[in-house]
Amino acid sequence: MNQRINLPQELAIGLALAYSGVPLAADTSHGELQTLAAALFAVVPPAALSQTDRAELAALTPLALRNGVIVSSLPGCETAMHPEVTLEDLNGDGSPEVFVVAGNTCTSGMTGSSVWLFAKRLDGRWSPRLDVMAAAYRVLPTTTQGWHDLAVGGRGLCQGVWRLAADGAYGYARSIRPDGTPCPSQ
Repeated sequence: MNQRINLPQELAIGLALAYSGVPLAADTSHGELQTLAAALFAVVPPAALSQTDRAELAALTPLALRNGVIVSSLPGCETAMHPEVTLEDLNGDGSPEVFVVAGNTCTSGMTGSSVWLFAKRLDGRWSPRLDVMAAAYRVLPTTTQGWHDLAVGGRGLCQGVWRLAADGAYGYARSIRPDGTPCPSQ
């Protein structure tokens, strides 16, 4: 029987850091970023993302680690967040794209969370592809330019369909109900 154990966030992050294999940096300019990366990607298997990828992705997020707690890096919005990180191969190239869902009402309005998507560019660097206030996302079976479309949901019944645009970022296309039918306004 599987049992879920709920630990206080500080203890969970401390354990993640202890078992992450990431040495605490002697160079303090990178130490905070490394500990944020270890905490943010604690549930991601070590083979799925390199330590370099983790650090680069952590630097792209609007998150920080303060007193062992992941918070927003926006001044005045430093309340605790509980980010969820998932890896999805949206373009079928065998390499994962990275979703981060986190937020609070200060950073993400009444929805209380945002969805960020990061993908590697051709030069091997990570770049943001989606930054939207939303509670959740799901990958749709349809594709645009070889990338799966996304359904992004907030507080209402309808979900926004986001498609890859010519500039490489996801853009809003239309709204659908959870069953895939158009919303009444469309």
